[in-house]
Amino acid sequence: MIHTELCDLLNIRHPIIQAGMGPFSTKLLAIATSNAGALGLISHSGGPLMGFEKPVPQIMEEAIDEVAKDVKAPFGINVRVAKNQPDAKKCIKMICDKVQGDSNIAKKLRLVVTSAGDPLGGTRKDGTWAEQLHRAGLLHFHVAAATKHALRIQKGGLDGIIASGYEAGGHIALDPVHTWVLLQGIVKAVKIPVIAAGGMADGRSLAAALAMGAVGIQMGTRMIATKESDFKDNYKDAFTNAEETGTTVMPGFFSPHCRYLANEWTEGLTKLMASNPTEDDLLKYKAEGRKLAAEIGDKKGSLLCGMVTGLITDLPPLQELVDRTIKEAEEIIRKLPSYIKS
Repeated sequence: MIHTELCDLLNIRHPIIQAGMGPFSTKLLAIATSNAGALGLISHSGGPLMGFEKPVPQIMEEAIDEVAKDVKAPFGINVRVAKNQPDAKKCIKMICDKVQGDSNIAKKLRLVVTSAGDPLGGTRKDGTWAEQLHRAGLLHFHVAAATKHALRIQKGGLDGIIASGYEAGGHIALDPVHTWVLLQGIVKAVKIPVIAAGGMADGRSLAAALAMGAVGIQMGTRMIATKESDFKDNYKDAFTNAEETGTTVMPGFFSPHCRYLANEWTEGLTKLMASNPTEDDLLKYKAEGRKLAAEIGDKKGSLLCGMVTGLITDLPPLQELVDRTIKEAEEIIRKLPSYIKS
């Protein structure tokens, strides 16, 4: 069995984290992932553009209750803390209150992963995000897309860094620094645990990440394409016929760079952008695309995904995916010493 510092830190069997993939729900995926021995994450989900009437903190609180009821092992939650994400402060407070007020949730909710903003954010009154989360007994990781970001994360006293390269799906960095370059730079620069993300799909990914100094990997797109995930079947099926060149980077809701599966929707967005649309027209088109993808699973919607779609050929149960990832990584690691000759 592969056992790293990440396993001890999160009290999990396997050094694998499921990525947050908001605004889509990943409640079922988080349950299946944690029960498979990895760490499942509830995504920062909801919002009026997705047609939700409830406030985002309420949606996420209900998700915590649902996941905590059905998991037998630790789980985590993702919170986007971008400047244009007005509910981040309320979500962080809700999570802290939740674990401090419910002993069952406190035993299982282990980690908060923040992303898309300043890891040292927070309030003058309550302190940084890390200070608030640590007072509540939670671990705090942040997603980094550059070495300078990782250094700021370490300076802020966080517990870990998720080094996410340009291969990743959804909102990505402006600069196209790919995972294997980014990971090496961050591992060399910091002393806290680093998790590799962006392009993680199998045991080869895990073995390579460990060889480069990471303590584990984070999987997103590969875990969408599993039987238990919350995503619609058509959404999942679209990945099994995709190629590694089949994604495209276009504007998202919170960033000018977001990775999608190239399809009729992305072609339509390209045409719309060329027509000098209003901001309202763009938001409406993006919202319609998200609705098609999330509620219907229509392949003509905005299918957020990473480049690893080109490596996906099946839709296994989550436990099978985790088990074969670990088995493949173990086989590769056992073989490596044979390359050293005395």
